[in-house]
Order: sequence, then structure tokens, then C-alpha cells
Amino acid sequence: MISEQFQKFMATLGIDLNSTLEAAGVHKIVWQEQLELSDSDYWRLMSELDNELSDEMMINFGDITCMQTFMPSFFAALSAQTGLQAVKRLATYKSLVGPVRLVVTTDQERIDVRVEGDNLGIELPRFTVMTEQLLLISLLRVGTGLPIKPVSIGSKYHYGSQLSNVIGSRPQEMNSNSIQFSMTDLKQPFVSANNTMWAFLQPELDRQKLLIQQDKSLLATVQALLLKKVPSGDFSINDVADTLNLSKRTLQRQLSAVGTDI
Repeated sequence: MISEQFQKFMATLGIDLNSTLEAAGVHKIVWQEQLELSDSDYWRLMSELDNELSDEMMINFGDITCMQTFMPSFFAALSAQTGLQAVKRLATYKSLVGPVRLVVTTDQERIDVRVEGDNLGIELPRFTVMTEQLLLISLLRVGTGLPIKPVSIGSKYHYGSQLSNVIGSRPQEMNSNSIQFSMTDLKQPFVSANNTMWAFLQPELDRQKLLIQQDKSLLATVQALLLKKVPSGDFSINDVADTLNLSKRTLQRQLSAVGTDI
């Protein structure tokens, strides 16, 4: 979802969102407070932002102080008690931002975070990898008030001098992507910790996450039915709706709500 606040943020960077959507092949225009995107449209937009944005502009997208005002999951992460809790909280609610996963692995000395797309096999644009890694660094620095640096960071993409300067350590070239922090840094207390704010945000974040899971379950079910029905030729929306024990109108409405159709 593209919120009104996010649209305003992009405007401050000189980005005409409607022009960017058109260049991305997303046949939608922003004319109201928010715009719903399907997963495929989301990735088209990310790829176009990758084409359009300079590294300097990308740094703004990786600054959590810019993003938290319209991304409640970021605000919730900043309300955590420690960096470890914040990273895990951000990973838990990442799906509220887009079809992206943060895969978190820990041991006694380090935490490793890998960025993945929800759709298996999708090649993440450079924009997505860079901004997700920058957001994690920014989260820990803003939360603790300390100049925390990753002990290891890398991807298949070139970082460049501007991004490397912000990161504070030398990125490595690797086939996948990874960012690691020391557990000592992750256990530093957050100066932004706010249990009251977290108690306020958690119920709504959980509700939104459940809705997304239900939407994905519906899409997976419809796709499976279509694969079974296509060989027989009985794959109209009426046939699918009957199998799901839904009316045609209800199925159309639910599919439209997640940015797709039969």
C-alpha cells in the first residue's frame, strides 16, 4: 500500500509518483489517500525506483527517521527495549510494508539478517537490498544513540562510496545478501524504548498482519483451483466461486481488495 504520507515523502525528493508508476508499467494513478498494489506491481515499482534513484536519494529511503512517521512497523521497532528485540519485531511485521521477508539467524556472538522476496526465486532489485540494509543500520543507531556499524555486510550489488560511508564498514561481494551485527551491540538498551506505545500499536499491527495472511491464503487457493480446472475448461469466475462456496460478487470484491482479479 502506498500511503498519503509516503506520497508526500516522495514528492519532497522530487519524485513524481504517477510518472514513476507509468514507467514501471503499473497502470494505476494516485488520486486518493492511498493506493493498493499487488505483489507484482510492487516489484515493478521497486525496479523502476532502482532505475530512477541516485544513491544519495536511496540513503533517504534507508533513514528510519524519515520512514517511521508513515510506517507503523518501524515505529514499533524503535519502541523496543534492545536492538535484538527491535530487529525481530521489524521482521515480524515486515509484510505490512510489502512482499519482503527479513530472515533472522542468531548465535551467541552475532545476528545475521538476509532480505528475501515473499515470492520464491524473485531477484531483488538493488534498491530493495540497499534500503533494507540501511534501514537496519539506521534502526540500531537511532534506537541506541550509538554509531553502530555492521561487522559484516554484502550482496551481489556494488555499494559505491556514498553508501559505504553511511554503512561505516567495507561491503563484501557475495551471491546472496547478508548484514551481521555483534550481539554486544544488539543488546544495547534503546533510548527510544516505549512500552506504552508498543502496547498501543501491537493490536493493530497484529490485525493487519492477519488480514495479509488471509489475503495470501485466498490467492493461493484460487491459483490452485485454476490449475486444477484449466485442463477441464471449467475455470470461469462462477466455477471458482461455486467451489469456494462464495458468490461471484464476493469473490470479485475479495480479489480486487488484494490488487488482482480472476
